[in-house]
Amino acid sequence: MLNHSRFQLIPWVETIHGKDEIVALKVNILGFSFVLLLEPFDPERFPELVTANYRPGRIEIQYAKSISWITISWEDSHPHSQLSVQHVKAVDAPKAPAQGS
Repeated sequence: MLNHSRFQLIPWVETIHGKDEIVALKVNILGFSFVLLLEPFDPERFPELVTANYRPGRIEIQYAKSISWITISWEDSHPHSQLSVQHVKAVDAPKAPAQGS
């Protein structure tokens, strides 16, 4: 499998009892990071997830002339907030260094 700059699948590995184990899967899609924990959330083990938006009910992306969204339904009794993103400007990709430099 090849990771692309627009899509990356990253196993989250920890050493537990001397063995490497995958404890979560992280997916980056166009700059959005999604983490699927494979065990219960522990803020001491996963401090970078403490401020995460847990199970958004909707992801809304605003462009200059349009709005796109994904609505997600979760089978639980918790409230789910909206995650909003606004496109500000296009950014050119960095140029790769010339070969032999």
